[in-house]
Formats: sequence, C-alpha cells, structure tokens
Amino acid sequence: MASLNHVNMGKRDNWVPIQEGPSFQPRKLKVVCIGAGFAGLMLSYQHKHGDASLENFMDLRIYEKNDNIRGTWLVNTYPGVACDVPAHIYTFPFEPNPSWSQFYASGPEIWTYIKKTSDKYKLHEPITLNSEVISSVWDDDTGNRDIVQEEADIVINATGFLSKWNWRKIVGLDKFKGKLVHTAAWDTSLDWSGKRVAIIGNGPSAVQVLPQMQPTAARIVNYARSPLWISGAFASEFTPEGKNFTYTDEEIQSFKDDEDMFFQLRHSIEHSMNKFFRVSIKDSPEQQHAFREFKAKMEDALNHDPDLCARLIPTFQVGCRRLNPGENYLEALQQESVTLQDEPIQEIFEGGIRSLTKTEEFDIIVCATGFDVSFVPGYKVLGQNGVSLAKQWKDAPEAYFGVFAANMLNFFTINGPNTPLAHGSLLAVMSFTVDYISRWIRKISTQDIKWVILSFQVHDNS
Repeated sequence: MASLNHVNMGKRDNWVPIQEGPSFQPRKLKVVCIGAGFAGLMLSYQHKHGDASLENFMDLRIYEKNDNIRGTWLVNTYPGVACDVPAHIYTFPFEPNPSWSQFYASGPEIWTYIKKTSDKYKLHEPITLNSEVISSVWDDDTGNRDIVQEEADIVINATGFLSKWNWRKIVGLDKFKGKLVHTAAWDTSLDWSGKRVAIIGNGPSAVQVLPQMQPTAARIVNYARSPLWISGAFASEFTPEGKNFTYTDEEIQSFKDDEDMFFQLRHSIEHSMNKFFRVSIKDSPEQQHAFREFKAKMEDALNHDPDLCARLIPTFQVGCRRLNPGENYLEALQQESVTLQDEPIQEIFEGGIRSLTKTEEFDIIVCATGFDVSFVPGYKVLGQNGVSLAKQWKDAPEAYFGVFAANMLNFFTINGPNTPLAHGSLLAVMSFTVDYISRWIRKISTQDIKWVILSFQVHDNS
C-alpha cells in the first residue's frame, strides 16, 4: 500500500527541516503593501507604533501610484465632495480628532486631517510615491511574490474598491467637442457659470455635485437611469433636522477638554451606525420601517409631485442600492434650471447628448458614473499554479473575512469581498482587518512559515 505522502528526493512533501536555535525567533519578512490611503497608512502605523510593533517582524514598503498619500480623498476633488459617515467616527483609531468643523466632514478637511496625522506619526516613511504596481505573481519555487522588479514574502492589497473610476460605455463619448469631465478626475479650473451642463448618473458623487453646480449653471440635465433612496443623514439623531451642521468653537473646545465625554460621544455615534445594518436585512422590521420612512421623506421633499415621485422613489427594498443622505439634491432637481432625464442615452455627438426622444446640446458633460467595484485589483495577480485572481473573481468575488482569496498564497486584501460594509464606519473595519493581518505577519515570521493559503474546506463553508 502506497504512502499517502509522496516522496521527493528521499523526503516527504510535508518534511520540515530541523533548525538549530531557539523556537519562535522572528525572521524579517519583506512585506509590500499596495496603496497609501487610510488602509495603507494604518499598516504603516502598526509597523512602528502599534501595541505590538511589527518592526522586528517585517521590512515594509508601501507603493502608491499617485503623487501623494490620502487615497480617494486625494483624487476626488469635485465640488461638494464630502463623507456621509459622521466625522467623529471617520478617523484613525489612534488619532481621534476633536477639531472637526462639521458633523459630516468635507473632502478637503478629511484630506488635511490625513496629512496632519501622517506627519505626526511619520507614516509616510515606508511609502514610495508615483509607483504603480503592474503585477504580483506567486513563485511556487521560492515561496515569494514577484512585484515587477521586486520580491516580497507577503503582498497586501490596500487599493480599495474606489480606485478605478468608470467611464460609462456610451456610443460617441469620445466625439464630444465640449468639456468632458469625470467626478473622480475633476478639473479644478472648470467654470460652469452660465453653461449648459449634463450630469450623467445619480450615485453619491452626482448627488453631491449637482446642488453645487445648480446655482450658477445656465441649465442642468441630470441623466439618471434608475431611482435611488435618499435616506437623510446617517446617525441623524445627533443632528438638528437630520442635516449637517457646524460645531461651535465652544463645542470643539469641550471635546478637547473632556476626553471622557468626547469618547462617549464617539461611542454613541458608532453604536448608532452599527445597529443600522439591520435595515439591510431583507424583510426585517427595520427594513420595512425604513422603506416607509424614506418614502415619506422623499415625497415631502419632492412636494408630492406625482411625476418626480414616480421616477425617483424606488419600489425596490432599502439596501439594494447604496443609501444616500442626498442633502439638497431633491430640492435642486426642482429648480427651473434643472431637468431630470430618465430616458436611456442613445449616443453622444459633438454638441451634446441624444436620448430616446430628445436631443440636447451642452457645453459640459459631467460623468458621475462611479467606480469599478468588482474588487479585482487594477494590476495582474497570479496565485498558485498561475491561477488568475481576475478570472477567479469574474463572476462571484469571494474572500474569507474579506482578506483571503482562494489560491492566492501570502496575498492579503483590505476591504475585499465579504467585508462588512453595512456595519458602521468603514475605518473601523479597516482597523480590525489591519490588526488581523498583523497577527498573521507575526505568526508567519515567528513560526518559520513559508506560505499560507485559504483551505477549500474553509472557503466552501464560509
């Protein structure tokens, strides 16, 4: 009867060499992280300042394709860009910020906060800017990953799911002779005063940018294929009238002076956001209540206009599409200079847009068409036996804890598939994920592990 363990050069495949020396002595791992947004910077903090520093376990290099850190808050600079998560829970866990000027922070204020935090803790030290990774290929023989011209023991994908922005596939998009701009690549010199503007899309960026452009644009047509839930402010019990507000100087000073009170405030806001996940559970009482409440709020905001209500208020359940606070969006749509167009776009021509029954001329077309949210990285990733991550995730992206993908040895993802996106602030989830990956780095380093891979048993049962 043959042995269950194959023999190779006189040694079984699972043979482990005996090494002289004390147990659990760490070996320095070469760790490459791709992306220097919030997630990459949290890893940089863990490297030097974490409760259990990783300096003895790894040499860290973070590659960032842009010319600065700050991820999505570096590239998204369109008018009105802001975070719809309360600012006091949209922070690094190690650097609460009592100085937020508003309950919901603007993009520029978040950008400044990230820079100040990075400077304070020197989080930029392991980062190489203007360096776009082209491929990450697992080498079965060496047990390393080849990163273009570099090898690493471990690769961490921290590029996020809002890093690859989408141009909608519209016939003639390249023929337009006016100004064509995407919200994720905004031209800050753009002047829309007195101009005819088309805004394609009604996702979060469109909902934020339209009210900013409406007061001075000559005319705006918002091309929106489907209805959307305008939910009002998240954690609205902390806001007057469910809208954003500015903190007074006295309030900000009290946050600085009373750490216990400030902690309790942040804890209460986080709890409010965490329990909101029940709204996303199909047919739950919370979802049914939210359906009725959001529908009534939208009807009121639209002044019960039967045409607008029919075109804008969804019949699908709350949570099927991302909720949007949408402050001032519905009000802006009702201005005389704004038109909602829900007909499919047939083509774009040199002077404008042609839909099913109408042809409109524009000076500016704004594509607020979002991002590729397929979770597939923007670079080639090959795993065991040359398996392609892009092909593996083409139809149904899956990852254990949002971190481990099948067949991808020593490859970790932050904010991958199955990440609990509906459970409060995403930064809390990032923090937990970085802690989890850090524990794996210590384990691999101290137990002389060559590689780790997700077992099919765990994958199939998770």
